[in-house]
Amino acid sequence: MTTITRSPLEEGYDFYITDKWNKEYHFKILTFEIPPGMLSVAIETAEETETYYPRKLEVLSDYNADIELAELLLKAKIKKEINRKSLRLSSDNSFEIIGNTLRGEIIAEQNISNLNEPVFAVDGRKISIQQFCEMLAPYFSFRFKFEITDSSDEIF
Repeated sequence: MTTITRSPLEEGYDFYITDKWNKEYHFKILTFEIPPGMLSVAIETAEETETYYPRKLEVLSDYNADIELAELLLKAKIKKEINRKSLRLSSDNSFEIIGNTLRGEIIAEQNISNLNEPVFAVDGRKISIQQFCEMLAPYFSFRFKFEITDSSDEIF
């Protein structure tokens, strides 16, 4: 197993972008070599809190890839990510799924013993298994497709 020791937060350059709701985001971007090729990584500089999980996006390219093009693809991925919302906070402070599609990241460690511990990050918000199940309640008897994708391979 290869350990990556490069940190976009320490070595990356600043990238500021505003979403369609006029909220500004600050990312640090860094491209570096890893065994399969060149990895371009963007990490949101926002502080992780009890409820917020900073976004991290990646693009994996071949060794001979144009780094500027790879980073432009990464910036396009960031733009799409911040302009897409999957959750809405309801009047009772529970989450509702927007448009029947939930996109996010699995952030849990291996042992999940507490159902109230964050397991997912959606729209930068931490979601527990319990909250996830509550969001599914309105869809009882519906069919679903659960798909896991590699963040660096994800087509945007």
